[in-house]
Amino acid sequence: MSIDPLERRLEQSFEAERLTRFIKDCRDIEQLRETALALSQQVMQQKVASAWMASRASESENAKLEMLADLIRERTETPDKAPD
Repeated sequence: MSIDPLERRLEQSFEAERLTRFIKDCRDIEQLRETALALSQQVMQQKVASAWMASRASESENAKLEMLADLIRERTETPDKAPD
């Protein structure tokens, strides 16, 4: 059984429902403003973290490909000696 990385976990669904109800029921504009600013900041932090993780994953993959290319170059430049 594989887990879809974009599928919400149960606790995330509950948190989303809690926030949705809060926003729908809230009548205090200042409280809504504060909540919106906090959520906006959280979204930006998540975007930065996601970009950082993607960059690190890309760097790691590039390093692996470079090592593989070096290995292939070494093997093609130095022919194997035939056994006596």
